[in-house]
Amino acid sequence: MPVICVNPSDELDVKLLESLNEQNQDVRVFVSDSTPKEISEQFIGKKATGDLKDDSHISTASSGAYCGVFLESDNESQRTTFLEAIKNSSLKRIIWTSPFEPSEEVTSVSNLVYIFYREKHDALEVILDYEGRDEVKSQIIDLVNK
Repeated sequence: MPVICVNPSDELDVKLLESLNEQNQDVRVFVSDSTPKEISEQFIGKKATGDLKDDSHISTASSGAYCGVFLESDNESQRTTFLEAIKNSSLKRIIWTSPFEPSEEVTSVSNLVYIFYREKHDALEVILDYEGRDEVKSQIIDLVNK
């Protein structure tokens, strides 16, 4: 099923997208227009580039995708935008990764798996596991206090 990865930004995300492509074969990407060109050119999948502060850009780019992988970076202000984009999308499964504690507003979204990490690379296998499952129940996966 189609998957969109929102906010890939570094070499670890290049590896994530390669693995998602092997697993899924229908990967879409929403990249910040501030992501360095040498990084964004490495991303596999149909690419949309835009403003990560504009939820309508993200929800439009996710049209037709089943699963959305939202990579919250070290900027917690992305939460509001990501939540609005999810509300205005047709996504059926959400995988949200973050270095920040989960908030009730985020975890109240149905069909959402929240991956709380200290080191981003720890979240990659978990993302692939949950993206590939037939069914997913909403839950928080705490990789910080494990």
